[in-house]
Amino acid sequence: MSESATRLPIESADPAEDSRLFRRCLGLYGTGIAIITMENAGQRAAVTVNSFASVSLDPPLVLWSISHASRSYPLFKAGGPFAVNILASTQMGVSRHFSSKIEDKFADADWSPGQHGSPLLHGCLAHFECETYAQVEGGDHTVLIGLVRRASRFEGEPLLFAQGQYSVAYAHPEVSAAPEVSGPKPEMPSQAGIIPQIFEAHHLLSAVFDEHRHAEGLDIPVARVIACVYDIPGLKAEQVARVTYLGQRDTEDALATLAERGMLVSGTAGELTLTEAGKRLREAIQTRWRNFQRDQMAGIPEADLRTTQKTLSKLISQNRAPN
Repeated sequence: MSESATRLPIESADPAEDSRLFRRCLGLYGTGIAIITMENAGQRAAVTVNSFASVSLDPPLVLWSISHASRSYPLFKAGGPFAVNILASTQMGVSRHFSSKIEDKFADADWSPGQHGSPLLHGCLAHFECETYAQVEGGDHTVLIGLVRRASRFEGEPLLFAQGQYSVAYAHPEVSAAPEVSGPKPEMPSQAGIIPQIFEAHHLLSAVFDEHRHAEGLDIPVARVIACVYDIPGLKAEQVARVTYLGQRDTEDALATLAERGMLVSGTAGELTLTEAGKRLREAIQTRWRNFQRDQMAGIPEADLRTTQKTLSKLISQNRAPN
């Protein structure tokens, strides 16, 4: 019997009894991110989703789903034209903006009306301008199927979401690896630059470090939340999603998980604090991280590390959103 056939799950339960586990399992399926927009009788609505999918080529149909608890649900439920805006890798801020509870999400957004009246967000990878074709009730959501009347594509790379965090796409090493050839190794094309390498290094290192998180009973969202609560005194629940770059639902699940495990408490003013058990867990994962970093950096000249650190610090500084 193969090793993969004998692997035991990290956790397993009936989704009806553990909805957060169900969402964590669903989060393992990486997706793109879309913002669905609509304007009807002078009212505009927008929701951020990762449930978008194609349905049919003939006729051209797509689908997505909306929660009945969404403030925008009544407008979309009424039917009519809507647009699907596929986000580019540079639009993480746009995703977070339209996922927020801001009353008028369009006020500070760059957009223009499409040919069929729905708002089209600028900077996206693709737009699908649709008419509501059908609606299917499914539990606490409604699945909306759209008949695509116009599709537009732009240059760029997609913004992805998996395991509770934003991601970007890069070629799998087994796919992108070129066959070995004799002679000097060709340099990376100048147009590719260092940014794709930073993305790839981040995701590869995070994947390798996963075994250390799992050894402490953590997944990525819980690990991020416990780190931020430990490092930022007075942090409140409503601020966690912003500083961890997690979605609101993943943030809420992580906070609930830590509270249930007796590792997190909330003060009278809403400030979050780790319990002694939570602090011990944070210190344990920090120790693992220090050892991991030491092993990964071994053999790299100190001068190279300093140069890389200065470059990354500058990139972070010039792109960090103001408080």
